[in-house]
Amino acid sequence: MPESWTLLGSNGQYVRMPLAAFLGDMRSLGLTALDFVPQSPHLWLSHAEYEEPAPLLEKLAEAGLRISVLTPPAYRYSITAPPGKQREATVDYYRNSIALARALGAGQVVLGAAGACWDLTPEALRQNAAEVLERLCPAAEAAGVSLLLAPVMGPDTPLIAESPVLGRAEELSGLLRRVGSPALGVCLDTNVMASWGDTIPRWFELLGEKTGLVRLCDGNYHGWRAWGEGCLPMDRFAEQIRSAGYAGALSLLLPRERYVENPDWPLRQAVRALTRGGAA
Repeated sequence: MPESWTLLGSNGQYVRMPLAAFLGDMRSLGLTALDFVPQSPHLWLSHAEYEEPAPLLEKLAEAGLRISVLTPPAYRYSITAPPGKQREATVDYYRNSIALARALGAGQVVLGAAGACWDLTPEALRQNAAEVLERLCPAAEAAGVSLLLAPVMGPDTPLIAESPVLGRAEELSGLLRRVGSPALGVCLDTNVMASWGDTIPRWFELLGEKTGLVRLCDGNYHGWRAWGEGCLPMDRFAEQIRSAGYAGALSLLLPRERYVENPDWPLRQAVRALTRGGAA
């Protein structure tokens, strides 16, 4: 594994575990930085308010950990929402996410286009997303936080589909040009990328300079899987990402809750794979 890569642990699968269990596992894995999901029971975040972060920061300091990335759950918020209550709640939610990220010392907030209304035209959804992001980017820029737009599962994965738009690299690139903010970038999720038929070389050709985070996820058309449990060529993906010159962090967050009964296992699988000779 290139020395420049930092592995980010994540509490995404620890939704049924107390924070102390998660922090203990991160210490045992030797990780020092996190892609943190502000979810119950670990931290409360909504469009109305967020929990005082000082107690969490104290526990992180005791464990020798820091939060680099904040990934708020989408719930029923959606950046593709049309004008109305859902849009206003979405804007408030992500503004609170930006403020929380700054308070936690996290430099990046990941968001996506999940929750889209499939009855709207693709262009209407893209325009809605642009309008929401144009309202959020000034707050992010003022806070010194980057917003990273992650691709979402689409029509070819009907069991877990999140949106008919904003999954392909070309489409994400077009939205970034439309918004035109230095505070807006992208997060590569290799499983979502593969489900849309994109490739890592194509992704970095279009979005290399805008890629602020990589989630090196195995998986298939039924969802995200631990390293080696999916159908993706993970060692080849790691080599392609290295060859593209990417020098940022690798997040080990796996969306959804497939591994909630044994949440440390997929993290250990990924760490083992990335630190062995074959994935270097």
